[in-house]
Amino acid sequence: MPDSSSCKKKKKLTLVASEKGVATAEKALIRLGFESKSNFAVVHLSRSTVSKFFNQDPIQLDSFKIICEALKLKWQEIAGLTQESLDYEPIERQVKARPDIEERVTKTMLVRQVTILEKTSQKTKAVITLKGDIDSISNIQVIAAILKEYGGDTIQIADIQEGSIKLILEGSQEDIERLLSKIKSEELTEIDGFPVEDSQILRESSEDSESSEQKWRLVEEIVTNGIRERYLRGADLSDADLIDANLNEADLGYSNLSGADLSRANLRHAHLSDANLSDANLRGANLSWARLSGADLSGANLSDADLSDAKLSDANLSDANLSRANLIEANLSGANLSGTDLSGANLIEARLRGANLSGANLSGADLSNAYLGCADLSDANLSDANLSGAYLSDANLSGANLSGAQLRGANPINADLRGANLSGADLI
Repeated sequence: MPDSSSCKKKKKLTLVASEKGVATAEKALIRLGFESKSNFAVVHLSRSTVSKFFNQDPIQLDSFKIICEALKLKWQEIAGLTQESLDYEPIERQVKARPDIEERVTKTMLVRQVTILEKTSQKTKAVITLKGDIDSISNIQVIAAILKEYGGDTIQIADIQEGSIKLILEGSQEDIERLLSKIKSEELTEIDGFPVEDSQILRESSEDSESSEQKWRLVEEIVTNGIRERYLRGADLSDADLIDANLNEADLGYSNLSGADLSRANLRHAHLSDANLSDANLRGANLSWARLSGADLSGANLSDADLSDAKLSDANLSDANLSRANLIEANLSGANLSGTDLSGANLIEARLRGANLSGANLSGADLSNAYLGCADLSDANLSDANLSGAYLSDANLSGANLSGAQLRGANPINADLRGANLSGADLI
């Protein structure tokens, strides 16, 4: 069962394909018979994630690995973690040139180090656990270079996993033992500001990859059978391809659905409070009566989605696309809708008390009888919007474009209309 205590804001370590890595990946596409990148799809992974990979945008580590595996490539080489890419000046000079890296990585402590001897090869694996958030690592290339300097040229980062932060290294037995001996003798007490506390030897375990495997097994189950009324609080479904998935009444509170493709998915009555849906594709999804209070929907695509009667109080919808969305009687009190595209949206009788709509595009939107008391609509585009019967008491409409807007029966008591464009507006 997923951990319901997972934080919606928890960061995930991301990687970017190097320029050389993208070129290698594009050659792999041709080798595998794909005519173009648009024809290349990875099972259960959203297309937007694949596009980010080839555009050298950061994507989550597990997604990065899956794409490389599908292309039959080593993810370390595509990420630029090979020996050739780690040629560097002395570490001291490099860190001084990047004080931001030094400041951030020193907040994390090395608390445990273990080694595992592989029976089937001459390589030795070492697991270094760092105490702190996995995103505390500012530049993995710097860490890899430091480990090579202290251990030897054969040491490579074979994997990076959560719990807290695990760097799985591999290299020759000689180089790994050299690294360990320096730690045990206290010759090496810290690595670039990372204090070393302990080291121990363990047997090899399959637990390291268990979390990622569970994630994609769950995605497979959802795609195949749906998860109607299932309890999945805190589940990690980020970057997943969940088009047309049946998630009706599912409990996904505190879950991570960032970057997931949920277009046309059935999320009616779903519990998504405090979930991370940033940059998710929810185009045409059914979210009627869904509970999304406190959810992060920043940058999400919700165009043509049904959010009627949805609970979105205090949700973050900044820069989201809600064009033509159905938000009839939705509760958006205190929500952040700054910069959001709500053009043509249906907001009849929606509750927007104290909502932040600054700079939002509400052109042609229907806000009749909507409650906008104390809402911030500064610099918003409300051209041709229907605000008839809307409650606008104490609303901030300074600098707003209300040209051609319908304001009959609206209640603008104490509303701030300084600099607002009211040309052609119906105020009777």
